[in-house]
This record gives sequence, C-alpha cells and structure tokens, in this order.
Amino acid sequence: MTEAISPAETEQQQKPAPWASMAVVGVAQLMVMLDSTVVNVALPSIGADLPAGPSALQWTISAYVLMYGSLLLFGGRVADVAGRRRTFLGGLTVFTAASVLCGAAGDDRLLVAGRALQGVGAALLSAAALSIVLAVYQIPQQRKIALTAWSGLGVLGATIGVVLGGLIVTAVSWRWAFLINVPVGVVAFAGALRKVPALSATTPRPLRVPTAALASAGLACLSYGLIRLQDGMGTPAAWIAVGAAVVLLAVLTVTELKESDPLLPLHLLRIPTYWLASVGLLLAAAVMISSSYLASIYFQRVHGMSALAAGLSLLPMGLASLVVALVVPKLLTALGSGGLYVTGTLAQLVGAGVLATGTSSVAVTVLALALIGAGLPSCFVPLYGFGSSHVRLQESGVGSGLLNTFNQTGAALGIAVIGTILATAVRDERGAGASAADATTTGVGHGFLALAVCAAIALVIALALRGLSRVPQQS
Repeated sequence: MTEAISPAETEQQQKPAPWASMAVVGVAQLMVMLDSTVVNVALPSIGADLPAGPSALQWTISAYVLMYGSLLLFGGRVADVAGRRRTFLGGLTVFTAASVLCGAAGDDRLLVAGRALQGVGAALLSAAALSIVLAVYQIPQQRKIALTAWSGLGVLGATIGVVLGGLIVTAVSWRWAFLINVPVGVVAFAGALRKVPALSATTPRPLRVPTAALASAGLACLSYGLIRLQDGMGTPAAWIAVGAAVVLLAVLTVTELKESDPLLPLHLLRIPTYWLASVGLLLAAAVMISSSYLASIYFQRVHGMSALAAGLSLLPMGLASLVVALVVPKLLTALGSGGLYVTGTLAQLVGAGVLATGTSSVAVTVLALALIGAGLPSCFVPLYGFGSSHVRLQESGVGSGLLNTFNQTGAALGIAVIGTILATAVRDERGAGASAADATTTGVGHGFLALAVCAAIALVIALALRGLSRVPQQS
C-alpha cells in the first residue's frame, strides 16, 4: 500500500512546513538512541541487583539493538501501509510500555525480554519518524536542516546516554534509566497528536509479514552467532547461527528480486550513492556504539571509576558531538557533503588509532574519545543526505527504513563483534597470567583497533562519495 499525497500534503510541499513536527519526532528519536547506550554504565549495578551474569548483561544491550535493527524494514513498510503518524504513535506506545517492564523487572530474563520489546517499539517509531521527516520537509533547504537535526539528535542521544546512565545509577537506581522514558513518551505522544500531520495511507498495499519475518530472522541469527563466538571460535551454536543467517538472507534476496512491490527496496542499492551511504551508516554506527561501550568498560574495570565518574569521563565525547552538530550546516556549505564526510572519518580514524595503542592515560583516552565524538555528526549528516536524496515519497517508509536498518545493524553487529574481540583478548591475557586491569586494557585496545579498521574503510567510502558528489557540479 502506498500513501496517497493529499491536497494538504501537496500544499505543504509548496511552502515551508512548521518545525513543530520535527521537534516531536526529534525528541522521540533522541530517546530511542539514548536507550542504545544508557545501560552501558549501569551494567555492574544491574548485575549486582538482579543478579545477572555476564551473558545476561551482554544481552541487555544486544537484545535492544538486535530487535531494533532487524525490524526497521518492517517498520518502514508498516508506516507506508498504516500511515506514518499512526505507526509512530503505535511504536511510541510499545516502547514506553516496554520501558515500564524493564524498570520493574525482577530478574534478568524479564529485563532482556523488556529490552527486546523496546527494540520492537523503537523500530516502528524510528522508521515512521524518519519517514515523517522526509514527507513533511520537501523543500531542499528545509530537508537539509531537518536531516541535520535528525542525525545530530541521534548521535547526541547515543553519546549522552552513558552520561545520563551514570547520573541516574548514582543518584537514584538503574531502574530509572528505563522509567525516565515514560514521561518523555507521554509528552511525545500528546505532541504527535497535535503537531504531526496525519499522512494517512489510502492505497491498498500488502504488509509482507512473512518477508519481514525472514529478514528479521536472518539478521537475528547473524547477531546471535557473532555474540556466541565470545564463548570461543569453536562454539558450534555460533557457526550454526551464522550459517542459518547466510541461508535466510540469501533466500530473502532471491525472493525480493522477483517481487514487483518488494519489502526490501533492492533497486535503491543499484544507485552508487545510496549503497555507499548505507555501508557508511553501518560503519559509523558500529564506531559510535562500540566506542562508548569499550570506554565505559575501560573506565570502570581498569581505573575503578564509579558509574557517575565513567559517565562524566564520556561527557567530552558527547559535547564534541553537540558542538560539531551545531555547526554542521556551515561545514556543509564550506566543505560540501563529501568533504564533511571525509573529515569525519579522518577524525574517527585518528581517535580510534590512538586508543588502539592500549594507552593507560585517562586524559589521552578522554581526548581521543572527544575526537571520535566530533567525527560522528560529520559522518551521519552527509550520509543520510546522500541516501535520502534518491528516495521517492511513495517509498519514504521502506527507503528510510533500509537506511536505518544499515545504521542499527551496524550498531548490533558492532557490539557483537567488538564484544567478542574484547572477551577473547581478556580471556587469553588472563590465561597468560596478566592482571584483570592489564587484560582489560589489552582487550579494549584490540577493540579500538577493529574500530580503526572500520574508520579506514569508511574513509575509502567517503572519498568515493566525494568524487560522485562532484560529478553533477562538473557536468
């Protein structure tokens, strides 16, 4: 089902749209991205209170990003079929209810289930929110500002999540890291009813639930297999899951290529700027989520910091992201989208490269993290611009959903791979007689080395996108 463009929507495209819709969906996106990282510094407190073992704590993070990433395409389809605002409100309701379940969880199983349900709500909410942005802001200059704000809020939410988590855990309880979403969700729900246009769907179109289930199962198996590799490279369950993921995703691709109205808009991946931007989003998300995850572990396990101190140590990373996000419009004018993305990847490469040396200095670590943080808006903003420039209004749900899928899949796979690298290195170092602090320092260094490789690949993509973005201007 595609959304018909009503006379009100046509008129909206001819004149600047009010920014109230952006404020509502922006707050919701900030909350969703914040929940990707807010539990990082709370893990020790959660483990002691419930109690929960290392595996359950890992799944407290992974269950959220896994469900979020694997259901974004379906969320985009639901937005196209059921209507963008309606899907946004539905996702917001699920996310808020799941936050209550997480905050009230009496054991680790309920907590992981609540986090998975949060991911389902986040997928519906986020896919619909970006679709709303693309549908409401049709004037090029407004769209550029809206996408800048969208990307900046996502980066800011992920980077300040660890700071807020530390403050909440120290001042109140880890449970409020989830319960704080409730008042925010209620306010966003009321705001959406008043300020976001209905953008209702009127043309019949199938939801394609079996295809969505196939895509979700494939991505879920891949993430699960990578996470289980923490138990050792010879773990049978890990390789069975990875093999199942390859088969499921291959079947999905073959099936979708035969469809006239596919859930997975593979035709967009034939556009060089779109698929390069998609891979760039995957790499940028992996660097963003994994950097704060590694740093949180480093500050608490190596330097014995409290949750609050660890969160405050990550504050410069968030502030650097905020400062750069505020000046991104000027940087876009001065450098162009391609030049800005190149600059962002260089910042990430230098920051991750410094941390890959296994430094024991807190000051050096904080500065290097700030450099990574400064590079994040410089990556996400131009990437969403490159990708969304080829998405038609009728496909804004699945088109934006695919971009977000690459983004969140990068986060899920980043946590899985980096977590495995960290766990393997720490186990090997401890087996060789190293202390817990020294083993963790080595493991964190190996993790950042992997992120440096991601940044290096992203730099190659950035150079390619800069070249492609210059072609129309030269013509």
